[in-house]
Amino acid sequence: MTMNNPMVSLLTDNKLSGANFVKWRENINIALIGENALFMLIEEAPEQPSENATKAVKEKFERWQNANNKARYFMLSSMVDTLKTRFANTLTAADIMNQLTELFGIASIQARFEATKNFINARMKSH
Repeated sequence: MTMNNPMVSLLTDNKLSGANFVKWRENINIALIGENALFMLIEEAPEQPSENATKAVKEKFERWQNANNKARYFMLSSMVDTLKTRFANTLTAADIMNQLTELFGIASIQARFEATKNFINARMKSH
């Protein structure tokens, strides 16, 4: 995967800053689809295989690890520095996405909207 990959350019030109989370998440998902790695945001991480595990078990783990590394690469390379620093040591892309969704996701946007609306309505009623 080279840096002149158009998907990497799309991600690095539209870095996650917070307010653009929904669009950023769409771009990450598109990139992961293109890399056949989207499954790792949905599937649980497989257990670390033992030495005597079957080849299939080892390959499944390796496939998940490779997809996780790609996803983390896409995510971290497309964040503003403060977010990149915050999530650099988060081991799975799924954990990064879950934490970002808590921070910036639809629910938090909706909660902020409701809080603002309630504040404005309360101010109007007190006059």
